[in-house]
Amino acid sequence: MNDWYTRQEVAELLGISKATVYHYAKQKKIIKIDDPHRLIREARYQKEEVDMLAEERKRHQPTGLRPSELAKQLNVATQRIYALIRETDLPVDELPVGDERTIYSIPAETAEWIRQEIERTTSSRGTRMEFYDAKFDIAIYQRFRTQQGQDMRVVRNSNQEWGFYLPSQTWIPFADGMSIFQYEAAYPIHQPNHSVRGYTDFSLPKDAHDTFEFLDFVYHVWGIENIRIREQDSHIDLSIKSGSVTIPIPIPEALTEGVIKKYLVLGDIMMSEGQWTLVSGYRRTTFDLPNHLLDELQGIAKKKSLSMSEYLEVALREKLEREESID
Repeated sequence: MNDWYTRQEVAELLGISKATVYHYAKQKKIIKIDDPHRLIREARYQKEEVDMLAEERKRHQPTGLRPSELAKQLNVATQRIYALIRETDLPVDELPVGDERTIYSIPAETAEWIRQEIERTTSSRGTRMEFYDAKFDIAIYQRFRTQQGQDMRVVRNSNQEWGFYLPSQTWIPFADGMSIFQYEAAYPIHQPNHSVRGYTDFSLPKDAHDTFEFLDFVYHVWGIENIRIREQDSHIDLSIKSGSVTIPIPIPEALTEGVIKKYLVLGDIMMSEGQWTLVSGYRRTTFDLPNHLLDELQGIAKKKSLSMSEYLEVALREKLEREESID
């Protein structure tokens, strides 16, 4: 066994960059083995000091979650976790790593607060990662076709794995469907990203055949870039970016205006030949308020675990209902 480590080995043992290893040697935290005649190509460092430093770091290593680990658990971007760390006064352990960065460790109490906050502020609309898999470039319930012309739909099993169920309830993993059985997508699912002007919301019952006809049509026309989907037990929540869109494909006969409008839950839709206009169920507005009143409203909303917009909507609805009852 060698009594030394290479620079790469030191970096891996201590969880630091190779540049930081160099600085540690300059600061005498570890000892570099002199090689005045440059007989060895890569720098070497005495094993004993490196092992002692690694052991010391291990003893003082916080036991909480890294931001990236918590983000993965909660199915959110790591940047979202860092933003919430900055917003709370709850404790977060900081572990310096070398001279250029810091590792954060999130204790259980803080992690639980972050979980609750993300759950509280999660949009009622699905996020893309809920219905789209970037690795396979597929979307939930997307229609595929066998070599014999039979239609199959992408689903996830109880282990959240992507694949297909045959009518016999046989499970076919997605990779096998592509490589062994050579299933092919029935349509593209990507379109240019539209600017957000609000969303028009639909609720599609899973036991209706035209639900999946509509979903195929939406995937093809709007693409995954302009929709949000959240799967529920009995229905599918579908949100489409509002605005006008040209319809480049024939509209399935099953998708009559009456069928589509019966699935609307918020907003409106206007149909003309070759073009549909989706109207958002919300309209952004602005108004001026005295600072003290704005502060009071923010405080009440926070106590009720609502955003300012959510609280104002609730309060205005209650006020309007009282006015109507008086009339």
